[in-house]
This record gives sequence, structure tokens and C-alpha cells, in this order.
Amino acid sequence: MFSGDRYFPIKLKSYYSQFSEQDLPTTQIDEYFPPNVLSTNYTQFGYGCNPVVQSQMNSNIMRPFQYIQSPSLANFNIPIKGKKGNMTYSGSFSQNSNFYSTTGIFISSSPLSPNITGYEIPTIGVISFYNSSIIEIDIPLYVVGFTNTIPYQYTDYSYNYFAEFIQSWPYGFISGNNTLYTHKVTLVQCLVGRLGLNSRYAFGIQTGANEISQQITPLNYTTSTPPKLLSYQFTRISSYKYLLTLNIESVNGVKSIDLFQKKANLDALISGSIYNGTFEIIIFTYDIRYMILYDLAGYFVTYYHDDVISLDPFVKFLIPTEMRYNLSLSSFNNITFLNNDLNLTTDSYNIIYIESDQIPHDTTMALVLFDIITLPIERDTTNIADMMVRHPFTYNNSSKKFESKFILPKNNMFGDIEYTIEFGPVNGFYSNKFTSLFVKDTELDYQGPIFRSIEKIRNGSIISTTGTVGWKFNITDDLNGFESGYIKIMGSVDSSTYEFNFTINDVIGDKFNCQYQILINISEPCISQEYRIVRVILFDTNKIASRFNQYVPTMPTSSLINPFINFLDVGVDEITVLPFTCPTPLSTPGSKPVLLSFKSSTTTIDVGATNRTISFDFSIDPGVNGIKQDQLPIVYINSLFSGLVKCISTIISYNTNNVVYKCSTELPLGFGYPNALTFSLYGIVNNVGFFYGFSADDILNITNSNYYTNTTLSFGQPVIQSTNPYYSDDESGELIILGRCLKSISRIDFVYNDSTLSPNSATSINSYGSSAIKAIGVKKTGKPFIIKAFTSSGITSNEFTVKPIYFNSTKIPTPTSTPTSTSIPTVTPIPTNAPQKCQGNPECGGKNQGYCSSTGCICYAPWIGLTCTSQIIIVPQPTINTTNPQTEIPTTPTDNSQTSSEESQKMIFKSLISLVSLRELNFNSEEVKNHIFDQWIYTPINQFKNQYFTTISSTNITVTLEWFNQTTSIEFANQNLTMNPSTIKYTIEITNYPFVNKLNQLQLVMSASLTLNSNDICSLNQFGNTSTGDDSNYLKIQIENHSLYGRFIKRAIIDNIVKSINNVLLDSSLNVIDSSSSSIQSFIGITIPYYTKSIIVDPDFSVLIDSKSASDNDDSICTKNKSGLTTSQLAGIIIGSVGFAAVIIISSVYFVVRRRNQKKFEASVNKKMSEMK
Repeated sequence: MFSGDRYFPIKLKSYYSQFSEQDLPTTQIDEYFPPNVLSTNYTQFGYGCNPVVQSQMNSNIMRPFQYIQSPSLANFNIPIKGKKGNMTYSGSFSQNSNFYSTTGIFISSSPLSPNITGYEIPTIGVISFYNSSIIEIDIPLYVVGFTNTIPYQYTDYSYNYFAEFIQSWPYGFISGNNTLYTHKVTLVQCLVGRLGLNSRYAFGIQTGANEISQQITPLNYTTSTPPKLLSYQFTRISSYKYLLTLNIESVNGVKSIDLFQKKANLDALISGSIYNGTFEIIIFTYDIRYMILYDLAGYFVTYYHDDVISLDPFVKFLIPTEMRYNLSLSSFNNITFLNNDLNLTTDSYNIIYIESDQIPHDTTMALVLFDIITLPIERDTTNIADMMVRHPFTYNNSSKKFESKFILPKNNMFGDIEYTIEFGPVNGFYSNKFTSLFVKDTELDYQGPIFRSIEKIRNGSIISTTGTVGWKFNITDDLNGFESGYIKIMGSVDSSTYEFNFTINDVIGDKFNCQYQILINISEPCISQEYRIVRVILFDTNKIASRFNQYVPTMPTSSLINPFINFLDVGVDEITVLPFTCPTPLSTPGSKPVLLSFKSSTTTIDVGATNRTISFDFSIDPGVNGIKQDQLPIVYINSLFSGLVKCISTIISYNTNNVVYKCSTELPLGFGYPNALTFSLYGIVNNVGFFYGFSADDILNITNSNYYTNTTLSFGQPVIQSTNPYYSDDESGELIILGRCLKSISRIDFVYNDSTLSPNSATSINSYGSSAIKAIGVKKTGKPFIIKAFTSSGITSNEFTVKPIYFNSTKIPTPTSTPTSTSIPTVTPIPTNAPQKCQGNPECGGKNQGYCSSTGCICYAPWIGLTCTSQIIIVPQPTINTTNPQTEIPTTPTDNSQTSSEESQKMIFKSLISLVSLRELNFNSEEVKNHIFDQWIYTPINQFKNQYFTTISSTNITVTLEWFNQTTSIEFANQNLTMNPSTIKYTIEITNYPFVNKLNQLQLVMSASLTLNSNDICSLNQFGNTSTGDDSNYLKIQIENHSLYGRFIKRAIIDNIVKSINNVLLDSSLNVIDSSSSSIQSFIGITIPYYTKSIIVDPDFSVLIDSKSASDNDDSICTKNKSGLTTSQLAGIIIGSVGFAAVIIISSVYFVVRRRNQKKFEASVNKKMSEMK
């Protein structure tokens, strides 16, 4: 974990001392995956995926001593979920494994000895090498290749020729299929001079266990003189970031600069040339302990701190003093936190403070957190280099303290959060020397999303002409919730590849339980083959990942992070393989596709320019069998030292003898310079199971084609690459902009996504060399904004989007309770609703549903509404929204739905309630100010109650949401109210508001909407007075036979006195979404008179099922097939009859405000359609 020889003094207590004055925790095995692994044979579910055991422990410390000892190594179990005193741990095991508890005794009564069959990585078979050759037409090229006789099985390959990179199919696959294929690439020859530097091309399985290589003859070198550092300079940009400027001389030309934890390439060249030039590198304090300068011939020179770089004049290489301060524990007077004893049911926004009268104010220090969510190194080492996040300290002259902002992720570990305070490149102090950062309340979610159920679509089916195959996945994640995913599918014969990237917006359901479906289109001509899931990555909202790689080794914890963990007993082939049979399969390749043309947009590209886009146009004769149109060839742009860039094509046109493609991509800064870039084309798949490609030496033989481009590196065009982290609560307006050629910038513009902020320019610009700028003048915002720079000569940079990090340093207030039933003074009189005429047929729904009173219909539970024909639906408690007080209540149709059972199963009604804004109105009800609710602080109170807090200027708004799962009587504003089951109540408290005028009033705007994922349906919107004696307004928005019902009480607690208020429907005055048959929205304004101290209002909402559909009401809005046929029936008619299709197209859909006289029109159309049958 502590890479780079960083030293931390740590003093450890005895493990057992953590359990003083209490019993040692006990452990019991909870579950095996697969369940019967100890009694049946088990085959690994992908490479390295052993069985898993989960155990429960009543531990009050986070990391108890619990491990599984196998004959080869010991694996510590990791916590995956639970709360203090009830934790679940997970570990993988193999043959003859012993499971030890915290007390050092066996948890299992005997060794765990499953019979495991390993999942072997395919090897590279007997190799028939290409005749390696050198081509010297325009640039020196070297062709290497081979034929592999062992089938390709979806593995990633590593490539190493001065630059090392990993690629999967189709890179290098020139012809064949997965059974027998030829691999060929074309490389630029390199200038290599240093003895012992191996000039070879290596190709192997990613593990490196199976590798082949071919020697490449280097070009002659010029001299063995290494580069020389002429001068250097460190410039401090921010508290933890520096600009290092180097002047370097090199006979062979500079290739790269290594700085311990950072490598700079030739994009760092800002003036001069690779032979004598100036380089600039942005570094962090921890990046530099030494510096190595490499040249293009492989020679290098190394400089350490205090090394002499020149004798005349005498100059040493010195790291800045403030980066080398040697602090002691006594230097730290006190360490505190803005918040402690944390509740991590949501993210915790925090600040650490250091008080010291000994630490110099310019010292470079940073905070590193070691909680298991921020640093998930024990479960997932995929991106270990980026895991350790450092939070720099800055000295605050006002508070006289060092301060560092940090965010501790939600659903984290309990107890002490370990951390380190780093100073200098190699030193730091561990948190056991300082004040503890303690988590008091949390529930851990350390397991990524997993598959709960999997359904194959058309498994093994014979495809006649066209069709689809695929999978339907049910994804669950209990606490954090699913956020995004990636699934890769490959064909067993032709390696045809399908990649699916999806997010929570693409699934059905919510983030805790959702469905996602992937489909692959099949059409003739085709081949019989299997499709296999070869890679899966699922992320939750805390960026905790589940990963599956069938053949690619990931890490020792592959078993624990496998999203298929529930299917280990089923077997990897049964789950991930989907076979299908082609009716008339073809097996001969036919004629090979012919590359007709290949042109790049330029023959020379400036890789230092603002615009580094390169485009390709190419065409292919697909041959007699044709090529798969869903398999898009990839252009690979190869460089000598910078790896490669992919350009995925799109089809422009397709016919039997000419398929035209195009692609565009942007090259990284400095990519490939000063060498040429070569082009190759791979991934052409025909319809009979063979793939093809063309290397650069193939392309050079095509008439009027170009197989390479030269590179240049200019210094005049500004490029913005990144910025310092920018927080949403930043008041300074300061932004550090990083990039290239920024020295001559004279203007920087800011354009905001926040509609309340107008664009502006920086008021002050300070340059740090050519690579950094400090701009002053950014307006405070929590939304993304765009920056663009201009030079004094009018040259513009690229546009760059800054995404502020939301941060709220406000202390979260102690949760307040719902108002009690204590009598509150009342202003008299409080208005009551006027008597209403009883409605309905039968009246009030009939004698079993309600009765008629002087005020209108009084309904018997569970009936509700003006006519007692709506019924409360009992639904699960909605998912808690931890971002804002918005409630979404999804429901599905009931048995009496008026749609067909097949269609109703697909329907999901979504009710959404939200707080929109707080408006100040004048005495004419005209808007004076409008405060949009944007960001909230969330605090859970109990299982059914949650609280949200925000501030508008000096006014605090506290919203308490309470869920009622049973009928409950409450009192609000001296009025008894009945809360029905499945009701959500909003208690909204607003403190003193600075009115512009005492004649003004406030209006709290709420939104209610109802949507349905179907179009052949009707909707209805109603607003009026209730008739049940509660003297309230009601809002009812209905789609089909489902409604969202809101009750708005006409009284509030204003300055501790009960007063009347007015509820207004705002749909005509606000920008309401146009209502449609499947989506309806309304805005309600709760209008409160002038006050001085506080107000409390208390609306509530329920979901109803109605006896009558919205279509039975004359004021409904409908969209319906005039034929009365379902969509699937219409589709069948369209396919079956071209002539009839014209009638269907003309009369398939109409959108009207439904009136009785339009039924005649509908009947007329149905009659005409019947006559056509």
C-alpha cells in the first residue's frame, strides 16, 4: 500500500486489547457459494474464481482477525456488509483450507476441502512465423507476424515494442477464425544504440506466462552521449502542486523524463527542440525523489537531490526546502475535525484542522484516508495507482490553522477511520498519533452490484431469417444502488464483438433492483456458433465494482467481486454461453474482402495543436459472402513510444461490392512525436465466420492510399487539459487551469450551466510558465461550467468543462421531531369547505363504499375521493432519496387493469413528488423573487422518517418526510387527521424570511407527476375541495386507473399560531410539462401570508386505484389505436400486408382531448378497418 518507500511510524496495540472488558466476538459460517461445494465437484467460474464462504460475526471492531489458510497462502476475509455488532465477511478458499476465527481456533470443524477443477488460460500454440521483413519506401517499417494453431478464446494480449500496451481481438488479427488465425503487425523501426537494450517485438497472454517474441534490427545510432540537464526551476502553483521547468540538451534527442511517480513525454516540450529545448512538467510533492532523462537511442542520466549538474557555474539539483521539511510529532499542537462521531448513511463533508506554532506556513502536507471505500485495495486492485487520493492542506491566515477538505463516502466502515498526514515526498504520520476520526452510525456496503437472476433469450433457437438472441439480467444492490455497467459478448467462431455500456437510466426498476436486457441481432447468411459473456463490470453509486473476466486474470479476490456469485453452482458455461443454430450455415470463407481505398485526412498532423483530430475514409469490397454490418472495423494508429489509439468506424453506405466507412478520433498531446504514425485496419468480419484485417504494409500497396502520417509539435496554440479541484462552496473565485502553451493567454471566459448566472471573464490572470494559469473571477456554482482561453493575438483554446465537487461545510442541525399535539393558539375564524353535492353512480360508490353527508360523500376505508370510487393501494415504502426530498412511488397494474395481461405486465406507473421553489409574491400575487431548491443535506431519523435541510440566504428550510404503513391518527394545527396506509407526509418548516415588503407573501411550490411507460392510455387532472370534513384541497392526477392523490390542508402554523393559508393550482402560470396520455404533471402553490418567525405546513400524498378508468371522463387526454388492436397485432398486420400497411399508418394513432362526439369518429375508423380484413 505504501509505495515509493514512504515511511510512516506506526505503534500497534495487541489485537486482543481491542476487546477489553467485553467478550471476544464469535463467528459462524453463514453461506457457501456454491451452496453444495463441499459435497460436489466444482469448476472455477472463470480463471481464478474459487468457491466463497461468508461468515457472520458479532464484532464491535471493523477488522477482526479472521482468515483462511490454504496450503499455499493465507487470505484474510474482508467485510462486505452489516452494522456494528452484526457484520458479514467473505473469503475464498481452495483444497485443504482452514478457516480461523479471532481467537485463533477453527471456525469450521474440519478443513474445507472442495474438489476444484481449475479454469486454465489458453496458451499460444505451435507458431509458424511470418517471414520478418524490412520495408523502406517512405519510412523504415518492420513486419512481424505468425500463425497460431491453438484456438483463440477471448484472451487479452500484451504487446511490447518500446511501448507496452494490452489489446484484445481484433488488433493484429489479419485473417482466419478462432480455430486457426494469422497475426501480423507493422512497426516503425527504432533508433537504438545502448548496448543491452533489447530491440524486440513481444506478444503474449496478459499474465506473461506464455509469450513469443521476434528480434527487430534497430537503425544505427549517432552517439552514446546521454542527455544533459542544463538548468531547472521549481515554481509553486498551489499548496501541493509545482511546475518543474527543465532545459535539456541531447545529441540523440530527448524521449521522456521519469520523476519517480510521474513520467513526462514530449508533450512537455514547450520551446526549442528535442535536441535543445525547454520542458515543463506539473508535479505533486510526492512525484519527485529523483529524475531520469532518456534519449531516443536508449541512453539516460539520473539526478538525485543534491547531485551536481554543473561545475562551472557550480549548480546542484535541489528539491525545494518546503517539500523536505522534517516534521516531528511535537510540531502538531492539535488536530480537530469540522464533524466527528459521524453518521455515514450519506456522504460526510468534512474539514480537518491542524493547529501548530512550529510548522512553517508553506509546508506541503496532505491528508490520505484509508477507509475501505476510499481505498478499496483489499478487494479490488484494478486501478491501484489511482486509489490513493491526497487532500492538500492550505494555511488559513484568518483561522491560523492548516485546513484540508475531504469527503468520506456513505455506507462505509464504522469505528476509527485510519488516515495519514503526509509531508514531503517520503514522510508522514499515521492517525494513531492524532485525534480519531470516528464513525458512529453506518451500514457497510462493500459488495458491488450482483446478478440476482438471469434469463436467456432464444437459447438454442433456430433463426429463420432474422431475429435476436440475448440475456435479461436482474441486478441488485441493497444499499448503495446500481449506477452503471459494461458487458462484453464475443462469438465462438468469428470473435464478433458486442459491447454494452449502460447506466441506471437504461434499466427498468430502481437502483436497488433493476432489469437490463441485451440483444444481438441475427440475420442470414449466418453461421452456427455460441455467444459468450467474456467480461462484466458493474458499479454502484459508491464506485464499488463487481468484475468478471473469463480468461483474463484480475486479482486474488476474483471470487469475492464476481457479479455471478449467485450462479457458481450452475457453472460458467451454462450462464455465460448462449448457442444458436443457423438454418443454412456456410463454412467456406469465399473470396477475401478487398480493401479498395484508405485515406487519412492529413499526411502531417500537429500533435501540439488545439485541434488534433484525424479522420479516415476507407472502402471495402465485401466479397461474395458479404460482411457483418454490426461489426465495425477499427483503425489503429500506432506510434513508436506512445502506444496506439483506436478509431472505431461507422458505415456510410453499403452495397454488394462496395462498403464505405468513416471514422474520426482525437490524438493525445505529443502523441508519437517526432516519429511517424502508422495505420492499420482490423476487425472486418464476414457472414460465414471469418475475420480479416490489413496492416500498414498492406495499406501501402493500395493505390492512392496513405499508410502513415508525419508528426509535428507546435508551440503557439493553447490547450486546456485540466484544472485543480473546484468546490461548489468556493467563495474565492479562484481556479488553477493546467495545459500547454498558456503563457500568452490574455482572456478567459466562463459560461455557466446555471441559468441564474450570466457568462463572465476572469478579472485577473496569473501565468506559471506555459503550463498553468491562476484565473480569478469564477462565480460560485455547483453546476458544470465551461472555460475557454484566448491569446493576445486572438488564438482560442479548446473548450473545457469544469465539474465542481459538491461540498457543504454547514454543520448539520440536530433532527427535530414532528409537531406535537399540544394546543396552539388559533386565529379565528379558520375557513371551512363549502357543502358539496354528493356525486357518483351509484351515489358515493354505493352503500359499501361511502354515504352522503351535508358536506358531500364520506367514504369508508379504504375508499377515498369525491365519489368514494378510488381505493388506497398498499405499496412498499419508497426508496429513500438521499439527495433531495423527492419521493418516487413506482406501482404496477392490478388485476382489474383494463389492458391485456401481457401489456399490463410491462407497465410501470411512477408517481413523483418534489419541492420546486420558494417564491415571494407581492399583493397582486406577482412574483418578486424565486428561490429554486438545489442542494439539500440529508439526515435519516428512523426507519420511516427522514429529514432534509437547505438554506436560502438567511432562511432555513427543513423538510421531514414520514411514511405511514398503517392507518394512523395525527394532529396538525389543532386538527385531527387520518393518515391512510402507504401515505407519505411532508412536514415543511421555514424560518424567518427577509420579505422585501410587509404586504408580500410566500408561496411554496410543489410538483406532482404521474407517468406510465405506455402510450395507448388516457390521463386526467383534477383539483378542488375535499368533502370529508378535513377542510383541505385535493389534487388528483390519474393515468388509466391509477392516481396520485395529494391533500393540501388549508391551515398552517405561522409564528406559533394556527392561521389559514391558500393552496393554488399553478399549471397555467408555471412552465408545466404538457400533459399527455401517459404523463401528467401539476404544480401546487402553498401560499403563506407575511410572518416574522417561522411557518410549518403539512401536505400528504397517496397512490390510488380507481374503479373507473380516466378514459371514462370527458376531460381526459387520450392516445389510442383507432383500430382497437394492440401494438403487436398492428405489427403483425403490417408485416403480413404491404397494402394494408398504408391504412394502418394513416389511422394508427390520434392525439385529442377526448369528447363524446369523437367516439363516432373512432367507431367509423374501426368499421373501415373491419371491412379491410
